Amino acid sequence: MIRNALPLVLLLAGVATAAETPADRKCYDAAARWLVTQQHDNGGFGELRGQKGEVGITAIVAKALANAPERLRQELAPALGKATDFLVGTQQKDGSFVLGRAGIPAYRTSVVIMALCAVDKKKYADAIKQGVAYLKGAQLDEAEGFKSDDVRYGGFSYGPVKAGGRGGPSADLSNTAMALAALHEAGVAKDDPVFKRAMTFLRRCQNNSETNDGAGFTPKDDGGFVYNPAAGGKQAPDSYAGMTYAGLLSLVYAGASPEDPAVRAATSWISQNYTLQENRGLGARGSRHGKQAGLYYYFFSFAKCLQHLGQPQLKTAKGEQRWARDLFDVLRARQREDGSFKNADKTWWEGNPVLATAYCLNAMNHARPHLGEGQK
Repeated sequence: MIRNALPLVLLLAGVATAAETPADRKCYDAAARWLVTQQHDNGGFGELRGQKGEVGITAIVAKALANAPERLRQELAPALGKATDFLVGTQQKDGSFVLGRAGIPAYRTSVVIMALCAVDKKKYADAIKQGVAYLKGAQLDEAEGFKSDDVRYGGFSYGPVKAGGRGGPSADLSNTAMALAALHEAGVAKDDPVFKRAMTFLRRCQNNSETNDGAGFTPKDDGGFVYNPAAGGKQAPDSYAGMTYAGLLSLVYAGASPEDPAVRAATSWISQNYTLQENRGLGARGSRHGKQAGLYYYFFSFAKCLQHLGQPQLKTAKGEQRWARDLFDVLRARQREDGSFKNADKTWWEGNPVLATAYCLNAMNHARPHLGEGQK
């Protein structure tokens, strides 16, 4: 059980948050304008095996452009339109969004659904509906022979996983978080069975013995989340920031209340480990990744989670934190001269400036409403 929890709280409305500054706008606008210069003639962004336009990266860029502030929308519209056309053109007969034999269809389908919902949910309703049907079918459940006592049950994977064994790609929290976000944004009801099954998997990804039944590992009770509950045998994997924010938001999407012990445990971990200088928890015991690995994905998960929870200010072990202000300050310090971002740690493709910049732009979109007045 988690003790001495420091809950994340929404402070009184009378507490003002700092407004967006000219420096914040300069940071945001430079990132957006740099991104559109990286678009290929076919509308896609990124590359994979010589193919111009990678579905996942294009979708993450498109979602960022679709949510840009009003002052940039007309300027960004041509690039967004071309990117959207590219994405729609990758939908397969089974409803998934993939290009050729690129694979990882659940992940790519999830991010495309979110992009299309941001661009025009009504216009692309049919494509979204087909994508949702594909995602529901991709969940590891009884239809694929998975029983509820299998640690992977209810999760989503990068690729086909066989029931009854632990070989091949396993279910993981990153794919699962993306899928649940896509289903939520597409309007799937919280009482849909897909969320109930996912809740079983989510609880098994958390270092919290109060809610984790130990099907994958024996939790060490710090309240944080891990990437893969099937990895490492019974030894508890280390919790880390990127997965903890993604896990907390996924719990909420799946219907957990603020009083749920899993939610309280996750908020305790966040309160005790608040920082934007590293992906806290990586680089710890037994981790093959350094503290900067996945940093920009972490920024994206951090901001998306806190915006959804309606938290302009947090109480942490360090005191009250204006997280949106902290995020913009960190991003301005890390931004490159041309407006882009790039992680010196290339783990999980973050050495690719298009992906890293798209993560940052999405993070800023989530943070901007909590900077105060002056966003337009």
